Amino acid sequence: MREGKCGWPSNKYFDLAYRSATLYKIAVASASVKIGGKQLALSNLDKIMYPQTGFTKGQVIDYYTGIAPYILPHLKDRPITLKRFPDGIGGQHFYEKDAPSFTPRWIKTFPIPRTSEHSTINYILINDLPTLIWSANMANLEVHPFLAKAPHIERPTMLVFDLDPGEEADVLNSCEVAFLVKDLLRRLNLESFVKVSGSKGIHLHVPLNTKVTYEASQPFAKSVAQLLEHEHPDLIVSEMSKAKRKGKVLVDWSQNSEHKSTVAVYSLRAKAERPYVAMAVSWDELTKALKSENRAGLFFEPDAALKRLKKTGDLFAASLKLKQTLPQPFLALMSSKTAKNISHRVNALEIYRQKRDFTKTSEPPPSIPKSSRQGDRRLFVIQKHAASHLHYDLRLEMGGTLKSWAVPKGPPYELNERRLAMATEDHPMEYAKFEGTIPKGEYGGGTVMVWDIGTYELMDGNYWQGKLHLFFNGKKLKGEWILVKGDRNGRGNTWYLIKAGSRMERLPQTKEDSSALTGRSLEKIARAGNAVWHSNRSGSQKTSGIDRGADVNLELLPDARVEFIQPMLAETASELPKASHEWIYEIKLDGYRCLAGRDARGAKLWSRRGNLFTRDFPSIAQACASLPSDTLIDGEVVALDEQGRVSFNLLQHRRSRASAIRLYAFDVLIYRGHSTVGLELLERRKLLAQILGQLSEGIQLSESFEVEPAELVAVTKKLGLEGIIAKRKRSLYEPGKRSGAWIKYKANKGQEFVIGGFTRGNPFDAVVVGYYQDGKLLYAGKVRNGFVPHVRRELASRLKPLEINICPFANLPEKKRTPWALTKEEMKKCVWLQPKLVAQIEFTEWTPDGHLRQSTFAGLRKDKDAKDIVRE
Repeated sequence: MREGKCGWPSNKYFDLAYRSATLYKIAVASASVKIGGKQLALSNLDKIMYPQTGFTKGQVIDYYTGIAPYILPHLKDRPITLKRFPDGIGGQHFYEKDAPSFTPRWIKTFPIPRTSEHSTINYILINDLPTLIWSANMANLEVHPFLAKAPHIERPTMLVFDLDPGEEADVLNSCEVAFLVKDLLRRLNLESFVKVSGSKGIHLHVPLNTKVTYEASQPFAKSVAQLLEHEHPDLIVSEMSKAKRKGKVLVDWSQNSEHKSTVAVYSLRAKAERPYVAMAVSWDELTKALKSENRAGLFFEPDAALKRLKKTGDLFAASLKLKQTLPQPFLALMSSKTAKNISHRVNALEIYRQKRDFTKTSEPPPSIPKSSRQGDRRLFVIQKHAASHLHYDLRLEMGGTLKSWAVPKGPPYELNERRLAMATEDHPMEYAKFEGTIPKGEYGGGTVMVWDIGTYELMDGNYWQGKLHLFFNGKKLKGEWILVKGDRNGRGNTWYLIKAGSRMERLPQTKEDSSALTGRSLEKIARAGNAVWHSNRSGSQKTSGIDRGADVNLELLPDARVEFIQPMLAETASELPKASHEWIYEIKLDGYRCLAGRDARGAKLWSRRGNLFTRDFPSIAQACASLPSDTLIDGEVVALDEQGRVSFNLLQHRRSRASAIRLYAFDVLIYRGHSTVGLELLERRKLLAQILGQLSEGIQLSESFEVEPAELVAVTKKLGLEGIIAKRKRSLYEPGKRSGAWIKYKANKGQEFVIGGFTRGNPFDAVVVGYYQDGKLLYAGKVRNGFVPHVRRELASRLKPLEINICPFANLPEKKRTPWALTKEEMKKCVWLQPKLVAQIEFTEWTPDGHLRQSTFAGLRKDKDAKDIVRE
């Protein structure tokens, strides 16, 4: 395509189109124009899109006509998500992925499967000016293309980092972070391009244009963000949590997903009162903006953007052809990701399996879930469940399973009306069309009806952030609803279902009481279901003397009463056992070891050392009230942060964050008054799964894995988890022993240390820590990081009563001067302590001379004796 005088492509229809576009500035309500041989009916051209400036829809179309030569190359063959504002930026907007039914036949689309081969989303492809003008006439202010091109939608042609400043930060902070991202990418031989987002952020584009898939690109982007956060913790965060973003910039790596689209370069934005443009800029321009603190110079309105492009040309043009590859370790992920994804989805249904005996219930057992199809419209189902209390179960297809919520009073119809929705375990996709009865002895019991079924679109939000703005298109429900977690920190399983958009007319009683699949009432389903259940029930009773469902003959097990038992311990190893078929693996959780039991006197919790934990963790004790009588289980008490990750630091401040506390159980020692320590591990695990299936969310099963150790180690390191516990499948429970039947492998550095002193400060500068060897306390390092103000104050109050005049460390003073050493001169700054307090310390590595590098205080440990702390 040749270029015209203005640098635009010269073609048969462009000049005509642009001349026609000048008519939009006349105050007319509509027009009919012919562009590129396509007749377009343009409507409501004088409708104001941006009220503050009076910028109209006609001017929006005018802008996209002028910008077409620059934006179209970046949109070609990319599926487009429309973000439509029918009443301008002051009104409601919605995302539209499926081409509307009134889309002209000449507009190209690309079908992408969603839930089955026969169900697809037809994404619009904006490959030419007529389609771009049609899109603008639809009040599609922002153009959001995929990172990949059709037909290879699994291959992103680029990486994108969205640098989004939090509260008390601004676009200049985003510029500062942009250079940090650029420099890191340069070290990896990757060139990047930058654009201002048209809002308060900056977008970095990293061209690929090779056969890289999302399985490699997203983990790479995440690793970059996490590394930057580690290197610049005062400026950068890599997580979505708003609480952590104050004064910092989020390096949002999550856009690198096959399910997401990113605003195009040169697109209008609807984020502010004025029509700003997502504009390509040079690195020199960012440098000048930082030096002069010129924020205004980073915002471009349409006229300025068009004038600028005529002068500079397309600064992103080179990104269309530049070929770059990711580091080899991330490319290797592409071949193994599929199997890992299937394994993850299978594990997601483990709780569902544990709560059901499929020899008794008519509910469908889960099969291996298929990958979720690309696209925004997915399956939803609402099942009416007449159990001990009538309620409704809302289920949404996500990640190959059905995320589920129990809604006691059913969906709300009035605008802004909210209903309680309690999150429950995931269900298999097969459950979506289940209707029938569940026996009373099984989980839930009662009669189930498919009350409504259809598809939903995610208009905004994210499940992991705790907010979903949904559009339901069902047989009964049509319209917008919002699912939101019940507290600001997103903890617990309490959600609310809220009616949004507009109110919905209530259903007639006949429709309210009938199945969306069969038209049957609950009563008819119950009669039919009971008949089936009774006809299949014969021969299912177990013989007397065997506990139903447990497959354990209790009469053969010795009697035992619930009391403290010394926990079995794991040996530390530098690698995991190679004979993986003999072992199962569990994630090493960073919390407090805890035995939990219940007898006629009530529930009790014990620490690893036998101290009572019952008052420390009242929510766990309350959950243990539902344990079978005379039962004792073994596990780890942990605290979960907003993303569901284990946080030892949060465990230290549990009184203000009690809902985040969980007990992850991994063994059972006593069951209904009988000792189970003589059973093999797999038998105990099976029994434990049955016990936990009837308990609340406060107590959960610690998952076990049967995979190749190398694969599990790689995932553990990548996710920043503490380590792995390997257990022999046929091992017995050996109280108080480290027999080698359990092995712990630390994937990431961190362990307990004894606090033997501190350096002076306000109220202290650093704690001085060490470990015992041959009965002597040896100095390991000074720890300055990890002390937020209230933690520093609390710890100082614990240190003061322990002050002594003699140094407790046997290897001080040190002679060699290093950044970590304590020489005789340095020791004068120290206050010494009785070595009684034990702290959890995270660090990157041991130095050659035996000191901790980049250490961080995570919290105090009450469950460990100082004399037991050795170098691991």
